[in-house]
Amino acid sequence: MELTRLYGTAEILVPLLLFLAVSLRKFRTGMQASWKEEAEAYRSKVERQSEELADLRREVRELRRENAQLRDQITELLNR
Repeated sequence: MELTRLYGTAEILVPLLLFLAVSLRKFRTGMQASWKEEAEAYRSKVERQSEELADLRREVRELRRENAQLRDQITELLNR
């Protein structure tokens, strides 16, 4: 009787444990893939923003140079 009861319990627990193990594995694999995709998306966003920042810095330098030239021209015109 005890062996039959133990076998019945094992018959229920083993498939349940296998199901949980497989489900957990799929969940972890899915989460890893999801985090990897997020990391790659974030990395590409950072690279794109770095390029945009470099372009903006270049544009600001050019505008400052142009501004200095215009100030010099205004000063020259006012001194005439």
